[in-house]
Amino acid sequence: MRRLVIVGAGDHGRVLADIARSAGVEWISFVEPGPMPAGSVRAAPPIEGDLDHPDAWLPGMDAFAVGLGDNRRRAAAWARCLELGLRPATLVHPSAILLGGAELQEGAQVCAAAVIGVDAVVAGNAIINTAASIDHDVRVELHAQVGPGCHLAGRVVVGEGAFLGTGAAVTPGRQIGAWATVGAGAVVIDDIAEGSKVGGVPARSLGQASG
Repeated sequence: MRRLVIVGAGDHGRVLADIARSAGVEWISFVEPGPMPAGSVRAAPPIEGDLDHPDAWLPGMDAFAVGLGDNRRRAAAWARCLELGLRPATLVHPSAILLGGAELQEGAQVCAAAVIGVDAVVAGNAIINTAASIDHDVRVELHAQVGPGCHLAGRVVVGEGAFLGTGAAVTPGRQIGAWATVGAGAVVIDDIAEGSKVGGVPARSLGQASG
């Protein structure tokens, strides 16, 4: 991979750019999911266009990564990039640790100091954030996000699009439903239903996740 386009030039986009540079990517471009609002200031890093108007930046591009923190927006941008014929880039910070049998599917994102346990699986467009750890046989599905400093014990399943906030912990074998939200610092000791929102110690229902 020599030329990478990152969708989103905000905080997570800059993190992905740092990971990509450490892997020797020669050319990094930033685009936005859609047109910039009138009067917007285009701050560094320079933004070369948007997904709705790819003609100016798409030629010669090898791969893409989505640098959007919102899981639903990241999923939509992922689908659009695939429509444009781009290949998902798998980005792993050099300080991350992958143990035996760990599988990163195409497009997975693993940030600094993260640990991926034995036989764990991280799907495409999923984020394992800074200093998070997922233990043996964990599965993190498409578009899900494990926040900074989270700790997932063995055989946890994080469903598609689920979000685990900073410092959340999940006990062994729990199921986090698709598009569920686990609040920062929560301790999950029971399965979490699809689309629900939980928080606290131990984690309890806070209603339905937004979106």
